[in-house]
Amino acid sequence: MKRLRVFLVTNETKPDAVRAALEIAAWCRSQGVECAEARPFKDSPPGAVICALGGDGTVLRAASLAAGAGIPVLGVNVGSLGFLSSTPLEGLFPALERIARGEYEVEERMRLSYQAGSLAGTALNDVAVAAVVPRLLEIRLSWRGEPVTTLPSDGLILATPTGSTAYSLSLGGPVVAPTAECIVATPHAAHLCGARPLVFPCDDELRVSVSSDVRLIADGDEVGRVPAGTDITIRRADARTRLIRPAGAPGFFATLTRKLNWPSADLRRAR
Repeated sequence: MKRLRVFLVTNETKPDAVRAALEIAAWCRSQGVECAEARPFKDSPPGAVICALGGDGTVLRAASLAAGAGIPVLGVNVGSLGFLSSTPLEGLFPALERIARGEYEVEERMRLSYQAGSLAGTALNDVAVAAVVPRLLEIRLSWRGEPVTTLPSDGLILATPTGSTAYSLSLGGPVVAPTAECIVATPHAAHLCGARPLVFPCDDELRVSVSSDVRLIADGDEVGRVPAGTDITIRRADARTRLIRPAGAPGFFATLTRKLNWPSADLRRAR
């Protein structure tokens, strides 16, 4: 067994996740493997792996802790959807054993960087601009310094390919293969019949400015309020998220079919 260090991020509202964390700790002791609660990392300890026990929100939290150090994340599904989690709870220990033997792949996922005044950070799924109180916003979007559109809408979602199957998809955004490199801009309840999602190159900078004070939300968590007229800058982040895919884990479109009712590749069998 190669040197392994397991760091845990646990959704403590889920009894099965708490139970699994205790079982992992016991397994690590029996194998002579270091096990500890995850924390924000600046560098990667040798052999480090973060095990996220919960739903997709838990994986997003683990990815945020790991991004700056490039530590790979194993998502273990203890939730209902678990789209980011490649490992079911019953497959946890076989997956850990394969990881200890080096039998796994790592998928590099793009993150978004955002800045609005003193607010700054990164997100794996998306950055959303939303009203402080329910109201129609006037949102101005620019690309490479050129005005793109002004949208009367409830908000705007800027998503990575990973996030294309999350909030953006629920608003009619496109499905993007997760290892692609682009930024998807999807309006929320636009008051224009012709408004459609837009896809931009990952190396270009987007700027958003809004007529009213707004909430800035990264991966589902509000990170602060942005005053009216303040530029919100979105670009590809330098940091990336590394997700572990143990040997035998289902592929992206198999997961899409199973989790989100994507049409089966075998149309006759699907009928």
